[in-house]
Amino acid sequence: MEQNNNSFELINPKGQFPLVLTCEHASYALPPEYKNLGLSSSEVQRHIGWDIGARSIVTLLSQTLDVPAICSRYSRLLVDCNRDLNDHDLIVRESDYTAILGNRDVSEEEYQKRVNLFYRPYHEAIDYMLAERQGQPQTLLSIHSFTPVLGKKERLFDLGVLFDRYDDLAQEMGARLSHAGHRVRYNEPYSGYDGLIFSARSHGERNGLVYLELEINNSLIATAKGAQQIATVIRRVCCELFQQEQT
Repeated sequence: MEQNNNSFELINPKGQFPLVLTCEHASYALPPEYKNLGLSSSEVQRHIGWDIGARSIVTLLSQTLDVPAICSRYSRLLVDCNRDLNDHDLIVRESDYTAILGNRDVSEEEYQKRVNLFYRPYHEAIDYMLAERQGQPQTLLSIHSFTPVLGKKERLFDLGVLFDRYDDLAQEMGARLSHAGHRVRYNEPYSGYDGLIFSARSHGERNGLVYLELEINNSLIATAKGAQQIATVIRRVCCELFQQEQT
């Protein structure tokens, strides 16, 4: 498998820590021919276009924990790699009151093009990496960030642990993050029970792995210093939870 395919990026693919990271909304990039989907560059770089700071967290964890990771290379506005192919918001027409003009009249041909070029290769890469590591202890963790204000609703917490099956691990991770001084919620700002951890769930189930999704308030990781601070906390928690699997 290519280290850097057009639609995905592999980071430290031979990492030995018993964790695999994915980041479905790592980038706000759009291919030039899409002309920013009719949006200004500043709009694309808002939270509607990507998960601000999430890739920084993934990179830092990969470096400090020796963790393999896979990141999507393109904006969620092109096609959302954390949605099922049948979801109505796989290609959104509006996000946080912003109309996505380039998604207004997507033909079936264009839909299939985006899926085949930017969606399927990313998910195939995850399955390939997990298959390569088959037989080794591993847990799948999807890294995301959320905006502290969506519409008129404030989200007054720092971290959300999302799950739909592995309650005990989610509670333990959340408790350790809370003990580190952070405001933690479970299945917020989105719920795993609503199908909103699609990537982690689908790859976890398909490969027989435990999986979670971690949501981080993007105001905490929008700068390099902030990302470093949060990554340090997450690294410590991951060591406590998963290091024993290496022994």
